[in-house]
Order: sequence, then structure tokens, then C-alpha cells
Amino acid sequence: MLGTGVLYLFFVCGGLWNVLRGYQSFMQSLFPIILFAIACAAFLLTYKVTIRNVGVGFSVVLMTFIAEASGANFGFPFGDYAFTNALGPKLLDVPLVIPFLWLGLLITSWIAADRILRYKHVVVAAIVATAFDAVVEFAADSLDLWHWQGGMPTELNFISWFAIAYLGIFLLRRYATEKEADPIVPHLLIVQLLYFFICDIGIRFVPPQA
Repeated sequence: MLGTGVLYLFFVCGGLWNVLRGYQSFMQSLFPIILFAIACAAFLLTYKVTIRNVGVGFSVVLMTFIAEASGANFGFPFGDYAFTNALGPKLLDVPLVIPFLWLGLLITSWIAADRILRYKHVVVAAIVATAFDAVVEFAADSLDLWHWQGGMPTELNFISWFAIAYLGIFLLRRYATEKEADPIVPHLLIVQLLYFFICDIGIRFVPPQA
């Protein structure tokens, strides 16, 4: 319980730090590392470390990278958007951390469907992941992570998010061997939601401090 409390405290304080515009460059440089760490933690706390499981995890990372590269360069499958440089080094116009954001999100959504919603099903977990994206899309604009042509994601983005989330979770469920997931795993999803929500609402409505 102490570890969970510290986790919530860290992300809530990080969100408020951004709202108050405190050393945003520091938070910006730290955030990709946090996203990568969440993906690694979610994987290690949910799956046995075997060559097969690592291969499945890498397959999900590769699949989501290809989808994001196609989206960033050709506007499909998500729509017309572009990443800024805020999330660190990029390959084919996609920050290298983005596929790991996907991996962490899919794993935590899968466990959250079981532990919080009490219905561990691929469709339910994909809906959870897509709902997460609905929050993040607006926060990303506020945080200058990526921006949409016209300022808003279209229905195509959410349809594609659901489809890709479904496929990624299906691959993990079908081919990766789970262990008893640590109770902290679903909280890795909730704290990110809190962080993005606080940042988005705060940056939009709280004026910068003089």
C-alpha cells in the first residue's frame, strides 16, 4: 500500500508541477523515461520472463510503432497528426517511447479489466485502452506532445485505437504466459490518467504564474 501511495503522490505532484509551469523542461525530459519504466514494470509484474514472452512483447511494440509511423507520415490509420520533439528521439517521425506507451497501456488495461471492472475480456480491455486515449489526446495538445490537423482527433482515431488495442491485447493473451499480476499494475494505468487529466485541465484553465 505504501508503494501505491507513493506512486499516486508522484504523479499527482508531477501533474500539479506542470500546471504551475515549474521547470517544465525537466519534467519534459523525465517523462519519456517514466513511460518506458511503466511499460517495463507492467510487463515484468504481469508476465514471466521467457524468450517467448519477450518476443510477444516486442511484437506488440513493433506493431504499434508501424501503426504510429504510418499515421504520422501518411495520416492512416489514426488521422492527420504530428509529434513534437517533447517525447525525445524519433524514428520515422515517431518518438521511440510511443510504442512502449502502447505496451504499458495494453497490459495495464488488461489487468484493470480484471481487477477493477471484474470482467477480463479482450474487448473490455480494448475499450479501457481507447477510453484512456480519449483523455490523453487532449492532454497531449496541452502538453505539446503531439497535435492534430484541425486541433481535434476524428472518429477514425478512436476506431483505429480500439482495433489496434484489441489486436495487441489479443496477442498478449494468446501467446504470452501470465503470472499472478502484482496488485499495483492497474494503478499504473490510473496514475497516468490522473496525471494527464490534471495537466490538461490545469494548463487550459490556470494562468501561468507571474
